[in-house]
Amino acid sequence: MIKAELLSIGDELLIGQVVNTNVSTIGKLLCTIGIDTHRVTTVGDNKKDLLRAIKRAWKESDVVIATGGLGPTHDDISKKIVADFFGKKLVRHEPTLRQVRARFRKFGYATMPVANIGQADIPQGFTPLRNDQGTAPGLWYKQGKKVFIILPGVPHEMSWLMDKWVIPKLRKQYKDKASGVILHKVLHTSGVGESSLAEMIGDPQKFLGPGATLAYLPRIGGVRLRITVKSNTQAAAKKILLGVEKYIRAQAKQHIYGDDDVTLEETVVDLLLKKKQSVATAESCTAGMFAARLTNVPGATGVFPGGIVSYANEIKEKELNVPAKILKHYGAVSEETAILMAEHIRRKFGSTIGISITGIAGPTGGTKTKPVGTVWVALAQKGKKTKTQLLHNVGDRAMIRERSVEFALEFLRRALIEG
Repeated sequence: MIKAELLSIGDELLIGQVVNTNVSTIGKLLCTIGIDTHRVTTVGDNKKDLLRAIKRAWKESDVVIATGGLGPTHDDISKKIVADFFGKKLVRHEPTLRQVRARFRKFGYATMPVANIGQADIPQGFTPLRNDQGTAPGLWYKQGKKVFIILPGVPHEMSWLMDKWVIPKLRKQYKDKASGVILHKVLHTSGVGESSLAEMIGDPQKFLGPGATLAYLPRIGGVRLRITVKSNTQAAAKKILLGVEKYIRAQAKQHIYGDDDVTLEETVVDLLLKKKQSVATAESCTAGMFAARLTNVPGATGVFPGGIVSYANEIKEKELNVPAKILKHYGAVSEETAILMAEHIRRKFGSTIGISITGIAGPTGGTKTKPVGTVWVALAQKGKKTKTQLLHNVGDRAMIRERSVEFALEFLRRALIEG
């Protein structure tokens, strides 16, 4: 199988200033044509380090795709270093220069900065890949059976160049050798921990077909299960993948709420629509985060009439009819308060379901009996006893709030499934 290495270039990636989404985009696209990404390397804008990374990647891989460092400023050094590595001179490519000038005119510039002229300089022997999304062209170089590619680090430019030029050229280059197929499927679970889920599913050797692997990827609120299958043909890979997926679904059952790009909130909104239900929200410590997750989903307007952020006790009293004596005796963070919040928000907005979240997100405000991370979630349904759950969340303020919202979404999903 053809092996690829991805080189991500830029100090901004190393210091965490920019999240590197390029590698996931490129990796997924390479899988579609049977090219296996065997290594990803991130290197800063340092000549010595970059040369070392290029040397190793070129030696050990069939395809090297580098991103970043093609801009017009002094710290954009990738093209010059790559040219040096391959012993090539930089020469002016007039068609590219005309395109760069035209792009500046298109956006209303009378003149183009001198620095951008250098973006039309191409290492001899390299093929420029026209970039209709920016000023820096991609670069393609073939030596024997190997290919070296440089692309801009800007995600939308990189994606366009991959779709327009790189994938078609790689498919043609390796049409006989990259005949293998790599398929991925991600199953999303909620409300279960990694170890419990692993016990539930059992020994992978008993259900994984040839060329199949299973990875557990924990996240806040649940675990992603990534199935990967490598096979000679699309049909064979798909058959193996479907078999593995069927087995896992049978074991994990209702813990699985969706696959691939489906989110928990999308699943919840879909269930609400199918069951002709609606939900209103009363949030304290999460301050509208639950409502925001729901309304991220197109079509949520049909199932979500609204909600109230009752951060202060006065709002809990005035807008949610929580008596002052309840707040004084039990506290704002209590099962009693959560129940009243959920029940009153349901009646106030005329929804079939009411959800409330009230807790202590920290970093201050905790006590011995109610430490930071204490959160009550309540779910009120028309004609049914209100359900509650006490959470003891850990982490910083942001994590406590996020965990609370994840649990509330899963709490709602389970209630909808159970009917």
